[in-house]
Amino acid sequence: MKRLLLILILTFSFHSLTKADDIRDFQIEGMSIGDSALDFFSKDIIDSNTSFYPSSKEFFKSTIDQNNKQFDQVQMHIKIENGKYIIYAVAGIIHFHRNDPKKKCIDKRSLIMKDISATIINAKKSNEEKNIYKGDKTGKSYAVSIFFDFKDDQSEYIKIGCVFYGEEFYKESNWPNHLRLSLTSSKYHYWLGNVTY
Repeated sequence: MKRLLLILILTFSFHSLTKADDIRDFQIEGMSIGDSALDFFSKDIIDSNTSFYPSSKEFFKSTIDQNNKQFDQVQMHIKIENGKYIIYAVAGIIHFHRNDPKKKCIDKRSLIMKDISATIINAKKSNEEKNIYKGDKTGKSYAVSIFFDFKDDQSEYIKIGCVFYGEEFYKESNWPNHLRLSLTSSKYHYWLGNVTY
């Protein structure tokens, strides 16, 4: 039975749920790795919100605004197989106002992490990792993230992180600081790290 990561945001309690030992046991807005995105959105909506990476179009991403949902956006990384839009990674994104203290995102992250920790059997929790956002040439944009790794090679994981953009980059992009909760499969992880750039 799949667990809704959406429940994490709504109740912050997994006490009534059984333990999970596979990343495919989790969902974001009902979607899980291996599902067809066409079961959740029309082809037109997916295609009109699609973008590609520089060196390969094997996978593409579709970022869709959510109305009256727990997440402000959902982002799927998709590969077309036999006419189906198969999801290999999916993320829920919660935006924060520019003037919100960073602690607001960190506190939300902590609550979600607590519930993930309570339900996972075989994933290893990482220490917090800080990564500079390469798209910001000033080096002032960064993410602070925790990973729950399902494989020893760290290729399949749940990631929960807060992304904070520097002032200059924010003025250029108008991208909001946000919390990102994502599920990533080994196949997509390998492609992203070895093929696309």
